[in-house]
Amino acid sequence: MRARYILGEIVTGLWRNIAMVVSVIIVTAVSLTFVGVGALMQKQILDMKATLVEQSQVTIFMCSPHSTSASCAGGPATDAQIESARQALEGDVLSPYISSYTERSQEEALAIYQEQFAGEGFVSNFTEEDMPVSFHITLTNAEESAAVVEFFQGRDGVDEVTDLLSAFAPFIDVLNQSTVFALGLAVLMLIAAVLLVATTIRMSVANRRREIAIMRLVGASNLFIRLPFLLEGAVAAAIGGLIASGMLWVGLHYIVQGWLAPTLGQTLITISVSDLLWLAPALILLGTLLSIASSVVSLNRYLKV
Repeated sequence: MRARYILGEIVTGLWRNIAMVVSVIIVTAVSLTFVGVGALMQKQILDMKATLVEQSQVTIFMCSPHSTSASCAGGPATDAQIESARQALEGDVLSPYISSYTERSQEEALAIYQEQFAGEGFVSNFTEEDMPVSFHITLTNAEESAAVVEFFQGRDGVDEVTDLLSAFAPFIDVLNQSTVFALGLAVLMLIAAVLLVATTIRMSVANRRREIAIMRLVGASNLFIRLPFLLEGAVAAAIGGLIASGMLWVGLHYIVQGWLAPTLGQTLITISVSDLLWLAPALILLGTLLSIASSVVSLNRYLKV
């Protein structure tokens, strides 16, 4: 009987303040969406850095017949130049920076090239002699890649030295800045949602003063009187959390998995719809807890029981 009464009071309270409730739902949904975006971005940044660290972080491309850099003015890298690069990688100078390295021959480079551009007519125009020998280096500390890059950059027989972490640094910086922006906006929106919940509770208390007085006279407990108000805000926030989860699903499914992952590669883009298995409950719980906290503060202020 009590459960039915409380449920009826929740529905009545939500209906009486329907405009405010809808506002709470919308603001909560938007704010939790930004919280979710920030959390997903941070996870993507951590996964991306881990992937780049695990892969070859620095790649040295020796000169090929098609190289145009100044260090390749003498033509393709000679066996002596390749051996010199190999010895440098194994020498004492670079040993503190290098964990391991692999060498890719011209034959292996051609096979990879043919696989990447399979079906293209121009592939048959290239032979092993057109491909560069390359060294793929895994560093002991990814933050010290500059030492290896500077050692080989401009060296005779070396066409190009690439650093994966440096290459993706601008993209990672954009993600970091976007995360800060999303979380900052989320905080502002959550504050607005908390204030809206407090206003809704105040209006509900004002509309039910007579009912509250009657319940006091018949000896209703503090919890019994307060519970419908607490649950009103919690229900609105939970609905907002569900809507936020739905918006994140749309973004992950159509933008991330449908466009971004195929463009940048599944290995690099790791966030997916499956992340909502942990994120959606967390967002709903966060919205509900903030709503209950706001309701408790408002009830202590406006409802003297």
